[in-house]
Amino acid sequence: MENGENRREEKIEARDIRIGGHGAAAAERPHGKLYRWFDNFWYHHKWKTIIITFFAVVFLVCTLQMCGKAEEGDLRVLMVGPYGFATEESGIGDLQAFLDKSLPRDFDENGVKRVEIVHYTVLSEEQIKDRQTQDVSVVTSQNSENYQQYISYLQTGESALLFLDPWLCDELNRGQLLDLSTVLGGVPEGALTRTDGQGNTVVYGIRLGDTALYRDNRAMQCLPEDTVICLAAPIYNGKDEKKAEKLERAKETLVSLLGE
Repeated sequence: MENGENRREEKIEARDIRIGGHGAAAAERPHGKLYRWFDNFWYHHKWKTIIITFFAVVFLVCTLQMCGKAEEGDLRVLMVGPYGFATEESGIGDLQAFLDKSLPRDFDENGVKRVEIVHYTVLSEEQIKDRQTQDVSVVTSQNSENYQQYISYLQTGESALLFLDPWLCDELNRGQLLDLSTVLGGVPEGALTRTDGQGNTVVYGIRLGDTALYRDNRAMQCLPEDTVICLAAPIYNGKDEKKAEKLERAKETLVSLLGE
């Protein structure tokens, strides 16, 4: 009897009983000073920390984007047609270097003459059919998307000097292109002309293959001979000094390229 009571007392002493609680108390793990400081800091300054962190991340992302953004360059040239010269290292690199060198001056005066080439591969319906007869696959949806992107970009007025496939130029030759005779001081070699409503001859473009620019410079020969050089007329309303300056740069560059 005595041995049984002793065993029961030992069991009772070994148990941890909480009166009025929800079960056995869990042993609390000890924390260091750093943990207790952080826990106290977070309790009192949680929202301040979240807001400050958010703005710090936004500032950092914006700064990195600005640092990684390439400079605009002295001039943007738009090239659109059924060619994929921009995907060929032999050609686009030489063309880029040639245009950089051919700039009449450093327009932005940063010590570097640089042309930015904006390009879209766009085919006409006839060109698509011709390629299909040669068993060349053409993704018409991509072609349509490229065409819409070209039109949207053209409307921004960011590029005034254009190198276009003839059918694209024909779409624009009614009031959307400048008369190049007024820029070049006459009718240049390879001029493409039409007559306006007053019976005057208007030079709306120049066939690249008929110019010394094409014949004497291999870099330009990565473009088809029938590529048309033209200048987009300003489409902005009111006075936009920045776009007006871009147009003047395009005019000066065209004169320099054609040696007029």
